[in-house]
Amino acid sequence: MTNQREAVPETGRNASAAAGSVTWTDVIMAALRRVRQHFKAVPFTLVVLGLFLGAGAATNSFLSGPPEALLDVASVHVGALKDGRWWSMFTSLFFATNPAAYLTAGLMILLLLGLAERRLGTLRTAWFFFGGQFAAVSLFLLLTQLARYAGDGWLGLMVDARLIGPYAAVLAAVLGASGLLATLWQRRLRTGIVSASLLLVLYVGHPETVVGFLGALAGLAAGWWIQSDHGTLHRHRSTGRETRNLLSLIVGIFAVGPILTAAVRSPTGPLALLRDVVLNPLPTLSQLEQNCGGTVDVNCLEIGRTGFAGPLGLALAVVPVLLLLICADGLRRGRRLAWRITIGVQLAVTALSAVYLTLFARIPHYPQRPHTAVMGSGFVHVLPLVAVPLLLVVLLWINRRQFRVETSVGARRNLTRVLAGTWAALAGSYTVAWLGAGGMARDGGLSGLAAELARQYLPVPIPSLYNRIFQDRQSVEAFLFAYSGIVFWAVALAGVWVVLLGQHHGAGAGAEARDVARRLVRRGGDSLSWMALWEPNKYWFTPALDAGVAYQQHGSVALTLGGPFGDAALREEAAAGFMRYCAEHAMVPCFYSCTDGLWPLLQSRGFSRVAVAQETRLAVRELEFKGKEWQNVRTALNRARKTGVTAVWGRYSDFPAALRAQLLEVSEEWAAQKSVPEMGFTLGGMDELMDDDVLCCVAVDAGGLVHGVTSWLPVFDEGRVVSWTLDFMRRREDGFPGAMEFLIASAVLELRSSVEVISLSGSPLAKEPADGAASGAAQDPSEGPGSEAEREPAREPDALTSILDVVGRALEPVYGFRSLATFKSRFKPDYRTLYLYYQDPLQLPAIGRALSRAYLPGLSVRQSARLLRTLVG
Repeated sequence: MTNQREAVPETGRNASAAAGSVTWTDVIMAALRRVRQHFKAVPFTLVVLGLFLGAGAATNSFLSGPPEALLDVASVHVGALKDGRWWSMFTSLFFATNPAAYLTAGLMILLLLGLAERRLGTLRTAWFFFGGQFAAVSLFLLLTQLARYAGDGWLGLMVDARLIGPYAAVLAAVLGASGLLATLWQRRLRTGIVSASLLLVLYVGHPETVVGFLGALAGLAAGWWIQSDHGTLHRHRSTGRETRNLLSLIVGIFAVGPILTAAVRSPTGPLALLRDVVLNPLPTLSQLEQNCGGTVDVNCLEIGRTGFAGPLGLALAVVPVLLLLICADGLRRGRRLAWRITIGVQLAVTALSAVYLTLFARIPHYPQRPHTAVMGSGFVHVLPLVAVPLLLVVLLWINRRQFRVETSVGARRNLTRVLAGTWAALAGSYTVAWLGAGGMARDGGLSGLAAELARQYLPVPIPSLYNRIFQDRQSVEAFLFAYSGIVFWAVALAGVWVVLLGQHHGAGAGAEARDVARRLVRRGGDSLSWMALWEPNKYWFTPALDAGVAYQQHGSVALTLGGPFGDAALREEAAAGFMRYCAEHAMVPCFYSCTDGLWPLLQSRGFSRVAVAQETRLAVRELEFKGKEWQNVRTALNRARKTGVTAVWGRYSDFPAALRAQLLEVSEEWAAQKSVPEMGFTLGGMDELMDDDVLCCVAVDAGGLVHGVTSWLPVFDEGRVVSWTLDFMRRREDGFPGAMEFLIASAVLELRSSVEVISLSGSPLAKEPADGAASGAAQDPSEGPGSEAEREPAREPDALTSILDVVGRALEPVYGFRSLATFKSRFKPDYRTLYLYYQDPLQLPAIGRALSRAYLPGLSVRQSARLLRTLVG
C-alpha cells in the first residue's frame, strides 16, 4: 500500500526541500539582519533603554534601587505633585528598585516597547509611552484617595507610596499598539498581558503592580479606539482552537499565582492568602489555642505554621499548581477530562478559601478582619479568594462546547484503578503502622485516623481533630505520614499527564476505531471520505472490517458524512448493514452528501432524496487556461508573478514556525469577520489542516508574507492517491487580489502530473450552480442513458427543497456559500450532485436539527439568537 507521503507532487516549491537547503550560516546571518533591521526601526525604544540603564549605572541603583537622596527625582508620589514636582512623574520612568526589577523592566522596554514602536511609529509610541504614564499615575492617585476615604486597609495605605519604574508606560504603549496587530496576536497579547497584570495585582498587590495594571487598562482602551471605527467597538469572534488556547493561557497564568506569592517578599494582594491555602496550610484554631496557651494572635499564627507541613511539604503543596498546568495543556488540546479536572480543582479552591475565611474571621487580631461598620475593606479584600476561582469556573462552563475530545473509557478506567490501588496501598500501610503505634488511643480513635489520612493527601487541616505533627511517632509511621501524599500525587500527576497527552481521546470514536477507519479510507472512498476521519465522527464497520460508515449521532438521527468507504464491492452491503444497525438501536439513518451510487439500493428501501450541494470537479490534465473565459485566472497568475508571490507546497508540520504562525493569523482574521462560530462537519479548520496526510498550498510573497492558503484532502483507490479534494480556503484580508484563483490554478498545474481529476468540493446549501453552469455539467457515469436515476422521476419534496433554498439564501451574508459556488464556477468544472437521503418524511425536522448541530456544534442559545438577528437583518 502506497503511503500518502510518497504521493506528494515532485514539482513546485516544497517547504521541506527548501528548508533542507538552508545552512546554519544562512540562518545566523538572516537572524543578524533581522536584529539589525529591528534596531533601526526602534530608535525611541533604544533611547529609553539607554536612559534607563544609564541612569541606573550613574546612580548605583542596580543593586538596591536609587539612593534616598535621589528619591524625589527617581520616584513619584502625591507629596511631590503637591509641591509642584510634576516632572517626577516622568523621571521616575528611568529607575527601578532592585536587580530583578531592572531585568524585568529592561526586557519589557526592549521587547514590548519595541513591538509598539514597530506598529505605531516613533512619534506615536513616545506619545503613548508618556501619556500612558500620566494616565496610570493619575488613576492610581484617584483610586487610592477614594480607597483611603472609604477606610480601605489595602489600597488606602498606598496613598503615599513612591512609584518607581516604567511598567505602566510600557504596558500602555504596547496595548495601545495592539489595535494594529493581526487578530490572532492582538487577542493573545491582550489576554496574556491583562491576565498577568491582574495576577500580579491580586497575588502580589504592591503599588507598582497596581499602577502597571492601570497602565494596561489605559493602553487597552486606546487600542480598542484605534481598532474601532469612529469609536464603535466591534467584537471579534475567535475560532474554537484559539478559544481553547486563550482559556489555557488564563488557567496557566492563574495557576502559578500561589508560587509567585511564595517568591515575593511580603505580598499584600487580596489573593496572597491563597499561599497559605495552597502552599503552606495554616493550622486550625484549636491547634493554635493548644500550642499558644489559649492566646491567638498574629505572631502565634506565624509560629504555629512553622514545620506544619512536614518534610517535603512544599512538594505536596504545589500539586494543585502542577495539576492545573497539566490541565492547561489538556485544555489547549480540547480534552474534556482536563476541563472537568480544572473545574474540580477551582471549585475545591473555592471551598477551601471559604473555610479559611471562616477560620480567619474567628481570629481576634487577624489584620484583615472586617473592621468597618458595613463589612468594609476586609470583606472586599477577601472576597476575591472565592470570586476569582468561581469566575474561572464560569468562564470554562460558558465555553464547555469547545472541549469535546473525550478520554476513552479504557484509559479512564485504568487511571482510576492505578490511583485507587496506589492510595489503598499507601493508606493501608499507614493504617497498619498507626495501629501498631497505638494511634487509636493517642489520636482519638477512627476520627483521628481520618484526619491523619486527610492531612497526608490534601492541604486541608481538619479542625479539632489533628493536633500533633510528629510528636511521639515511630520512625515508620513518621516516614509514611511525610511521604505517602507525595508518592500518591506524583503517581496521580504522571497518570493524568500520560492520559491527557496520549492517544486515549476521541470526541466520537476511540483511537482503535479511528485507525481502522483510516486504513479503510486508504483502501477506497469518494471525494469526501477523508472527512470521515475528523472529530467527532463515530464508525460502523462490517463484521470483517473491510468497509465502514462514518456518522454523527444527534438525538435519534445517525447522520453520515458521505457514503461508505473501504472495499468498493462492499459499499452497498455496508450501507444495508448500517441501516440494520440503526434499526436495532432505534436511530434514524440519514445519508448526507452522497453521490448517486447509493440511489438504487436506497430507492428500493423507500428512501427519498434532496440535492444539498454540487461538487465541482476539474479534469486537470485537459485543463488549459486559454480563452476569454479564463481571463481572471490568467490575471491572478500574472499578478502573482509580478509581485513575487509563489505557491509553497507541503504539510503543515513541515513548514517553518514563522509560516505556521502566519497560517494561524490568517485563520483567526477570517473567523473574526464572522458573527457566529466557524462551521464544522464537511468544513475543516486548522485542526484538520494539521493532519500529516493533508497537503497544503500557501501563497507566499518574497518577504515571507502569507497571502492565502488552501488544503487538499487525499482520495484513495486501493492504497493509491487518485484525486485531491479542496477543503480549507482562507486568504489574508489585505492579501493581493486574486489570491484564491492563483492558489487553485497552482493546484491544477501542480497536481496534474500525479492525478487526473481534483475536486473543489461542494458548497453547502448552494446546490444550484451559478449562472446556469449546471446546464453544461457533465453527467455522472451512474446517470447514463437508461440508468435508474434517469428513469426515476424526481422525488425531492417541494417543502424541504424550499426550506433549504431559503436557509441557503439567508446564510449567504454570513458564510457566503453561494458566492463560493459562483467563485468555483469560474474554473468551468464538471458538476456532480450530492444528495441527502432519508426514509421517513416525518423525521425531516429531526434531520434538520441534526444538520444544524453537526455544522454548528458550538452554537449556544445566545449565539443562535445573534445568528437569527443577523439573518433577519
